[in-house]
Amino acid sequence: MHRQTDMMDKVRKKVLLDLFASPWSVIPIAGGMSAWLLSWAMDGQMGLNMAGLIGVMGGIGVMATRVIFGLEKITQDAFEFMTQQQKDAQERKLDELTQRLAEDGEPKTEAYLTELRHLYQTFLDDLEQGKLAAGARPVSEQVHRLFQAAVRHLEYSLDLWRRAKRLSGSAKEALLEERRNAIDEVGQTIEHLGLTIHQFHAFRIEASDSELSKLRKELEQSMMVARRAEERISGLGSSREYDPQEFQ
Repeated sequence: MHRQTDMMDKVRKKVLLDLFASPWSVIPIAGGMSAWLLSWAMDGQMGLNMAGLIGVMGGIGVMATRVIFGLEKITQDAFEFMTQQQKDAQERKLDELTQRLAEDGEPKTEAYLTELRHLYQTFLDDLEQGKLAAGARPVSEQVHRLFQAAVRHLEYSLDLWRRAKRLSGSAKEALLEERRNAIDEVGQTIEHLGLTIHQFHAFRIEASDSELSKLRKELEQSMMVARRAEERISGLGSSREYDPQEFQ
């Protein structure tokens, strides 16, 4: 819900910027104001006053026309622009995480992240192309949260590995054991996410409410993974080396 609210706030700001800061409206108004200013400096010139009036009224007219006839398209374009920006930012962060995981000496973590990204992107693509049940969209937020939880577990495992390198003895082994558990949970999450996406594909386009309700309950149970991730991350306190909001 927070993710959707933040997105809509950004879209609204983008729409307002496109409506009222468009060159087609700003330039005529700026030109009109300049003409009025020049007319004032010359003790009033009828021609400049008229030019100023035409420029300002023309710019306001363009704004009004865009609001009346182009608002829907402007809003759609703004939403697509912000969605793409958000997607590009997340992809860059995931690429950086892939590079960091390549340093931990555990092939599983990098492979798990690659598989997670593939599963999640396949789900989003199928959702956009209408290949999934019509009622799948409300469940997509839970799929997104599950994906986030798995990514955070990989971040958590990397942090544990870095901390363990500075220790020895039983303290080091305890951190490494916790790291193995976190990686195992990512593997379980990937398996569950794959089964979930397979179930979506098995549904009819008009999937029944009972089918989707059952799937929502199964996903809610899997959210225990997300909650465990949050609890573990919170337990690390100020020693965290990454932003907990990074993949939200």
